[in-house]
Amino acid sequence: MVAASWENDPVEQRAHVAGLAAALSGHGHDVTLYVRRDSRALPERRRTPHGYELVRVPEGPTTPLSRAELLPHLDGMAAYLDRDWERRSPDVVHLHSWMSGLAVRDSGAPLVQSFHALKVVEDRFQRSSGSAARWRMALERLIAISADRIIAASNDEVAELGRIGVPRSRMSLVPWGIDPDQFSPDGPTASRGHRARVLAVGEVLPRNGFHTAIDAMAAVPGAELVIADPVRLTAPRHNPEVRRLLQYAEKRSVAHRVRFTGEVTTTALPALLRSADVVVCVPWYETSGITSLRAMACGIPVVAAKVGALADVVVDGLTGVLVPPHDPVALGRALRDLLANRLRCQFYSIAGADRVRARYSWDRVAEATVRAYRQATPEEGKEAADEMG
Repeated sequence: MVAASWENDPVEQRAHVAGLAAALSGHGHDVTLYVRRDSRALPERRRTPHGYELVRVPEGPTTPLSRAELLPHLDGMAAYLDRDWERRSPDVVHLHSWMSGLAVRDSGAPLVQSFHALKVVEDRFQRSSGSAARWRMALERLIAISADRIIAASNDEVAELGRIGVPRSRMSLVPWGIDPDQFSPDGPTASRGHRARVLAVGEVLPRNGFHTAIDAMAAVPGAELVIADPVRLTAPRHNPEVRRLLQYAEKRSVAHRVRFTGEVTTTALPALLRSADVVVCVPWYETSGITSLRAMACGIPVVAAKVGALADVVVDGLTGVLVPPHDPVALGRALRDLLANRLRCQFYSIAGADRVRARYSWDRVAEATVRAYRQATPEEGKEAADEMG
């Protein structure tokens, strides 16, 4: 099996692809992961400690590139893959993102496509304009229809793919996975003060809904809101969006209870999650639900917006609370009620950790992914279609 993912994909997406490659390797599959080489100091090929082969395609400058800068190099990457696969043909090709879909020609192997983020969904919330957005939407539809199998991460994504013409019989629903040994209720806890702690984790961008979380804090007196950005390396106050959020918190008279941590490494994240009384996740849209999964795995109740993958991950009234998106009143009420009910928090904590172990471990995700690969073959695909029909 081979997989392709490029360096301009989001950090969490790249981590997901690497985690999936490791899980598949752990199940005895021969996995090669292709990325673009963006540093002279890195070898072109190496066998990773997790068992899969990592190939850095030597195409373009050895510096990170934006999507626009990467586009002219896709033909060169496709040619590299063609040459590599002449030496050893893959059994299945799994592409992560629409740009990977453009960089692969007909390999003769079944083609499985994951998008992780559809432009038609992004556009609904971010209102992209111009021909570039329309061009990407058209390309995504063409890539989706051409693939032998589509892996969607949520029921919401399945519905969106159906709207652009992908038959349900050619889709597999496989959520993102986590390592329940790394993210678990047991382990160190980050230091904290005496206030109840509401934690929000994500890149500090408007689409992640931190304005809504700040608004809601007015209805949760005495609690602090800690916002952790696991991506940015710069000091929090040097980020224009952080400055805007702090100004907004001042207007809402909650600035003294809002704190930004700056970068939090994946290694340090479990301890920070365990330090929270509740994790809040209220983005405009959400493709993976990874933050909520990690919080639940650590035994922390979640209050989340009922959007995208979050509607699958969080079971309302069982592992946490789902609230309408863009609704600080409903969010504030849910946070206040949950923080006042320790018994309910304990119930959500136990149920959430159990749900993650049962449904979202890398072992379960790897097994579901392999089933999707098998359904991508002509014989298996026909059987799956017959069963659904």
